Amino acid sequence: MDTEELTGYYTYRSYLNRPEPVDDFNRLRFAEAELFLFVQPDGTVAGTLAFPAAPGADEKAIMDVTGRISAWSPVQLNFTGKGRSNTAIADFHYEYDGSIVRQWETGINQRLALAGTVLRAQDHGSGADVAKAGATASFVAVKRDFVETRDVPGLALLPDAVTMLAARLHRLRHAVWHTVRGGWWDLLNDSDRSEITDRGWGFARPPFTPAGGLDLTNGAGEDFLFMHRRMIKMVREVYRQAGLAPIQGWQPIPGPGVPQFVYTEQDDPATPDMKIFKFAADQSGFMVPPGEPTFIDLFGSNFVFPKTPAYFRSVMGPLQRIFRSPRYLSSLTLGALGNLIEFTIHNPMHVRWSSLPRDPGTGAVAVRGDYDFDEKWDDPRYDFLGEFYSSHVNPLFWRLHGWVDDRIEDWYQAHEAASPGEIERRDHQGVPWFEPGMWVQANDPFDWPGSGHDHDGDGHAITVMLEVLEIVRKAEERAVALTGPSAVRQPGPSVGVMNFARWIEPMIVEEPQ
Repeated sequence: MDTEELTGYYTYRSYLNRPEPVDDFNRLRFAEAELFLFVQPDGTVAGTLAFPAAPGADEKAIMDVTGRISAWSPVQLNFTGKGRSNTAIADFHYEYDGSIVRQWETGINQRLALAGTVLRAQDHGSGADVAKAGATASFVAVKRDFVETRDVPGLALLPDAVTMLAARLHRLRHAVWHTVRGGWWDLLNDSDRSEITDRGWGFARPPFTPAGGLDLTNGAGEDFLFMHRRMIKMVREVYRQAGLAPIQGWQPIPGPGVPQFVYTEQDDPATPDMKIFKFAADQSGFMVPPGEPTFIDLFGSNFVFPKTPAYFRSVMGPLQRIFRSPRYLSSLTLGALGNLIEFTIHNPMHVRWSSLPRDPGTGAVAVRGDYDFDEKWDDPRYDFLGEFYSSHVNPLFWRLHGWVDDRIEDWYQAHEAASPGEIERRDHQGVPWFEPGMWVQANDPFDWPGSGHDHDGDGHAITVMLEVLEIVRKAEERAVALTGPSAVRQPGPSVGVMNFARWIEPMIVEEPQ
């Protein structure tokens, strides 16, 4: 059992060890709470034990949990829980010792559970209500299902935004853009490219060279950055019309151990000098979904490693710092910046925060085929962050791409500091952008054909996009028939990372953080 499987939320229940039979089970009740555990590879355990147990409750009393794994096979752990200072449970101090219960080979739908004993380590309360140290009880903590971001209170996209983004037009537009662009050279032949161009979906600046490397010279990354900036503008307009603040990008990218439900300290209005902890929707919903074994079965190991703390510390965290380095940004064209971001940090961000894809009708784990456009996949609940047809329906897409979009301004400010006035701003299709020049190559960065309001109607645009994807499907079929599945490039989360380190190393020596 690995640390990612142990990390997460549990419903914790403890019971008094009374030997006599009872006719009311509540007579055995000691406590019920929400247990959050974050287990690190070295066996360190951190987290919280919070009351009440309901996920996303408006207010919670919180004990901080610290401890460690004392044995791995089977898993045994011990931890301490202490109430937070200046709260109603500040004098709570409990010790816990438990282990993972046996997973029965013939068990049906058995949940991961911890079982053990708890000791009250010090008195708490006062007068007749004092709870004396030394009391013991038994506990069971049952692992909960991961709560999807859209189901975290206050995190779902506005209904009007969901309606727009989940529509077939927008799903296909995002899927065609990425699918055609990614396979322009290695999958499509001259005839395919000509047919696709005739339909308005030709890419003058594909992100890869014909030899398969990232092209940092042709401005391809400008298309990536502009297309997503235009999408962001569309969603923010929905929020503006509703009189609400727009979704903002992550600042910074959430690190390992972030809980799904965040509670922030506030003054207790009823009691001077005391604190309470209130649910903070704007900081919640960013926990990394578990890297379940099913991910490996469906997508391979590349879909699990980016979810680990080690990946964040060794790859994503350093990349985040690099893409905020003025020294490095001032050396890049806008196109090189976009291409590097897309294929080094952006792709793994999608992978890291992906939950298992599910059939929106049944809730069963299911993978949509690349060319399966059954209407069931247009259900708004199909918001799998790991593929093009659905990722933009997920609330986290806009946090993730907000972070990417903010790097454009960092890039501009870095150049402005190095050479003031060298890059000029302009408005392009209603989107804040930049004049072509030494550092900006494309006069008309490509997002999708036309103005976004097809003169022949959405139905015609949808028909054209399905025709384009059929051309790609046949090209992929040819490639597989000739040389097997390996002929089709699968740009996984690690594409470009090793070469990226070689490209940037000279630029980051002694850069202050």
